[in-house]
Amino acid sequence: MALASEVLDRARRLIQDETSVRWPLIELALWLDDGQREIALQKPSAASDNRVLDLQAGTLQQLPEGAIQLLRVTRNIQSIDANGARNGGPVIRICSRDILDAQNRNWHDSRDVRYSRTVKHYVYDEEDTRSFYVYPGNDGTGKIEAVLAIDPPRIEPVRGKATDDIEAYAVALTLAGIYANALVDYVCYRAFAKDAQYAGNAQRAALHYQQFANAIGIKFNQEALASPNQSPRTGAD
Repeated sequence: MALASEVLDRARRLIQDETSVRWPLIELALWLDDGQREIALQKPSAASDNRVLDLQAGTLQQLPEGAIQLLRVTRNIQSIDANGARNGGPVIRICSRDILDAQNRNWHDSRDVRYSRTVKHYVYDEEDTRSFYVYPGNDGTGKIEAVLAIDPPRIEPVRGKATDDIEAYAVALTLAGIYANALVDYVCYRAFAKDAQYAGNAQRAALHYQQFANAIGIKFNQEALASPNQSPRTGAD
């Protein structure tokens, strides 16, 4: 697990401002926030979280606050014990809306398809990333396990520490440690871009951004799309 302080300290060394005279730490931390969000935008699974969702009554379901995209729905959850262990139920499979519509035009209507606690299929639309549909419609008591892409929260300095103290940023990044190098380059890019009017800084900014883009570009190009619809589709039972 990488710490924000580690990324910021490495960036300070590269921009030759180890005591944060030209670029205050609190400003570098804002750019680190931006870097995490940029990676999450390009590669949603980089900021993913496996959660249990309480379902609303009906077919239409909304993602919780802080979630920006549904990556996958895995299974029904029967119960959660006092230690947080999940008792799983039947798996849930992705399904094409076209297939469901063709098989039953009224699948959203509880008078035609009885609502149930247990979900069989889910439908995801790339044009509406903050919601999805379940089949059959839920009776409002169901729980499912889903993998969500989240908006990385802002880095909050440790309470009681001055914002110009590197130890104030000894907090875990939202993203995994494998993205630390890319984040260092992003912070350096923003620092040099701020002073692009000085000789050589525009070129340094461009170099660091290119290195950042290459690091995350290789990854998300290999990943293809993050949509659940990239999985094989199935018809409704």
